[in-house]
Amino acid sequence: MKKFLVLLLLSAVTALYADVEVNFDYKAMSGFASNQFALWVENENGEVVKTLFVTDFTGVKRGYKKREQSLNNWVAIAKPGKMSDTEIDSISGATPKSGVQHFVWDLTDNQGKKVPTGKYLIKLEATLYQGSNVIYTGAVDLGQPALGEIAVTMKRSEPDNTKNASMIQNVKISIR
Repeated sequence: MKKFLVLLLLSAVTALYADVEVNFDYKAMSGFASNQFALWVENENGEVVKTLFVTDFTGVKRGYKKREQSLNNWVAIAKPGKMSDTEIDSISGATPKSGVQHFVWDLTDNQGKKVPTGKYLIKLEATLYQGSNVIYTGAVDLGQPALGEIAVTMKRSEPDNTKNASMIQNVKISIR
């Protein structure tokens, strides 16, 4: 009976939220080794809970084998080399046209199971040009009832390299 009540309480807290929404402006760039991005969720142990999207070149075409600098942070943590073709195909998509991009995390993991309450990081990595990457990060605490937009930080692998810096802009993450 106690176990049932604990599970019911955890479900009620997680049910406070419907999902997490990620929006950003994407502008296609010219140049070698650009226009790649991945969006994923990590738990507080730094493990991938779910990859929401990765561009086809890096994903389905396994472009990270040809260009090690392509989304090297996502590749290191998500380990696409260990994914089956079906798994990688389910999260890959064509590089989109320029414009607003919209993604939703439905609070499930890669197996489709609801995640427990806790702290999660939403990460968006983009390969801007050759070895120059940018990562946007937002922290979500599913144990705290706080709807709305959350703070997003940005970190560039080459802070002084501004080539294609406008590829990803206006990243907004919100809990709905």
